[in-house]
Amino acid sequence: MNDEVSFSDRLRRVRTVLEIGCGTGNYIRALAESRSELVYAGFDLSEAMLHEARSRGSKVTLVHGDASKEFPFPNHRFAFTFAVDVIHHIEDLSRFFSEAHRVLVPGGHLVIVTDSEDTLNRRSLTAFFPEILATERNRYPTIARLHREADRAGLRLDSEEQAVGRIPLDGEFLGKLQAKCSSAMRLMTTEQHAAGMARVRAAGARGEEWLSCYDVLHYVRPD
Repeated sequence: MNDEVSFSDRLRRVRTVLEIGCGTGNYIRALAESRSELVYAGFDLSEAMLHEARSRGSKVTLVHGDASKEFPFPNHRFAFTFAVDVIHHIEDLSRFFSEAHRVLVPGGHLVIVTDSEDTLNRRSLTAFFPEILATERNRYPTIARLHREADRAGLRLDSEEQAVGRIPLDGEFLGKLQAKCSSAMRLMTTEQHAAGMARVRAAGARGEEWLSCYDVLHYVRPD
C-alpha cells in the first residue's frame, strides 16, 4: 500500500475489514498480505475490475455491489471499513453513510480518503495538468459536507489529517502517467495531456518529485 495511505496502525484491535469500492483490489489485497490473520472483503460496481481483482488471487472475499445503494453485507458485519478515492463517485451520500453505519459493529471505524480544495491545489497532478482543477473541484464533495452527512448517519468524527507522499519521476511512474492512470487524467484532451507530460518530464530532468496528498477522514460508530 502507498506510504501516504496506510491503515495498518488502525487495524490492531479489529478482526473484520471491508473496502468500499475496491476496484481491482490493490489496497485490500495489500492489507491482507500484511495482516493475514484478519478477515477481508471488498465490493465494487465494476464487474470487470472485480474479475481482474479475483484473477490476482488473494484471501479477500470480493462481491458485486453499488456503494450508492444498499451494501451487499448484513448488519454489524465489519469492525473497519474504508474507501479510497471513491466518495466523489457516490450519487447518494446520505445513503452511503447510512449503509456504512449499518454494516459497522458498535465501535467500528470508517476511513475515507478523498481530496479537498487544499489538497487539490497542492498536489502535483494539478501543477502539471492545471486544466483539470475546475473539473476536480466540481467532482469532490467538500469536507464539511462529508462531516455533516456522517453526523446525520450517526458516525462521529474521530480524526482528520492530510497524508503526503513523494514519488520519483522515473520511468515506471512516467509510464503510469502516460497511460492516464487516474480518472481525472482521462477527462483531459489529448493536447492537454501531452502538454502536461512535457512539464512532468522537464521536472523529472531537474530531479523533482511527484507530490501526492490526500485528506484522510476517520469516523467511528459509537458503542
